[in-house]
Amino acid sequence: EDVTIIYLIPEGSMVSPGDTLCLLKAPEVENQYLQAVNELESAQAEYNKSAADLTLQYLVLESQVRNIEATTEISRLDSVQMEFTSPSSRKIIELELQKAELEKDITLKKLNFLKQINESELQKMKLKIKQCENRLDQAESKLNKLAVTSTVEGCVIYEKLWTSGIKVREGDITWGNMPLVKIPDLESMQVKLVVSEADYKRLAKEQTMEIRVDAFPEIKLSGKVKSKAPVGRPVKEKSTVKVFDVTASLDSASLSFKPGLGVTCQVLVQSIPDTVVVPMVSIFDEDSIKVVFVAEKMKFFRREVSVANYNNKEAIVKMGLSGTETVALMKPPESLIN
Repeated sequence: EDVTIIYLIPEGSMVSPGDTLCLLKAPEVENQYLQAVNELESAQAEYNKSAADLTLQYLVLESQVRNIEATTEISRLDSVQMEFTSPSSRKIIELELQKAELEKDITLKKLNFLKQINESELQKMKLKIKQCENRLDQAESKLNKLAVTSTVEGCVIYEKLWTSGIKVREGDITWGNMPLVKIPDLESMQVKLVVSEADYKRLAKEQTMEIRVDAFPEIKLSGKVKSKAPVGRPVKEKSTVKVFDVTASLDSASLSFKPGLGVTCQVLVQSIPDTVVVPMVSIFDEDSIKVVFVAEKMKFFRREVSVANYNNKEAIVKMGLSGTETVALMKPPESLIN
């Protein structure tokens, strides 16, 4: 069934328990609720009508019993005068008394049967009403879920549609168990990193990092790598370039920060003391060796180097440089190379 978002609280809003986050419209759910209301009203009306009809039948039979009793009493009074009447008249009176007793007995049995029928029929109708009430409760529960309210205090963040990667917005069609908004715990915030495949391979759990919030560059925070996505995802639709999601803890945070802020992270991959570091752009491949061009006076000298480790900006030179040299950041003209 189609469920449409007709209202979303603005992203970044601070909410308290009970505040409305989202309103949904589901015509099928609304129709189910109205149908359940009509069915309950119909069942209750049917019960009331049947109860009234059965009560009327019971009263009619009771009236018949009283009439029979009255007739019997009259016949008994007539029987007092039987000694002064003919034998045939006495016989008629006796037969009328027997007939009255028989009719009374039959009517009392009808009353008893009618009472049993009443209880059975009304019990069925009560059961039907209970079923209608249950269906109404279920429909009302679904209807109430169309208004999503907050259960905690915090800041509202929109979720992204897994089909498009775009954050939810008013007018979107939703489905069961689809996340719409989230309210993160501001006291235990995390950092979500999107890293390239090359950097992903160099990251490991529990590596420390320095975190700077782009909106507050003067504040320096710290954290650690906590988890790495097992597989990458395309950087954009149909792209062969993949990126990986990495989650890091935030050891110190300020309540003035809101989720969704951009950050810049520097991860300490490895600590190597007393080493020589040069920019990656100063290292050149020649045949099967790596060289740098060391400046001395007005000339440059080739110097073979051995690289221990590197990233996309810098490289650690373990052999070939002492650390006091000046190296070229671009390959010099051949005329200046000695």
